[in-house]
Amino acid sequence: MPYSQKAFHYVDIGNGHTREGCTPGTRQKILKDIEEWVDGTSPVDTLGYWLCGMAGTGKSTIAQSVCNIMGDKHLLAATFFCSRQIPECRDHSKIIPTIAYQVAQFSLIFAKELVIILQADPNKVSRPPSEQLDILLVKPWTKVVSTGMHSYTSVVIIDALDECENIESVLSALI
Repeated sequence: MPYSQKAFHYVDIGNGHTREGCTPGTRQKILKDIEEWVDGTSPVDTLGYWLCGMAGTGKSTIAQSVCNIMGDKHLLAATFFCSRQIPECRDHSKIIPTIAYQVAQFSLIFAKELVIILQADPNKVSRPPSEQLDILLVKPWTKVVSTGMHSYTSVVIIDALDECENIESVLSALI
């Protein structure tokens, strides 16, 4: 399955640099709000938490901090950090397969279901994003939930969608 390793939150993004989180002691309110949303104690009751703002205001830095926090809590299932500077990270066709790949690393049950799906038809990764979302993420995750063995929130973080080419089809599927 084609995926983008450079889109993972912890990889070297060039010249020995990794993505950086917030400076300790800063952005505590927004990080707390997101943590409360994840643990279900927030008044925000949605399937997604959208962080919006002008370019350069620190959204990616906050996203990296949330990755670190959720990773420490063993809740981080997948990440995709889009980037205009990294070709594979601006390719919209890699977003859903990359997330599916990482969720398979996160959950053995999900991985088994995904393998069954891909063995039946390996070309499913080439389908349009709306179909990819259903086939590669929703269907296997439904099996995970149906086992009753998954009782905690799993977090998927996608950053900088505006830096991805032809993102409309993926964004439409996600919404």
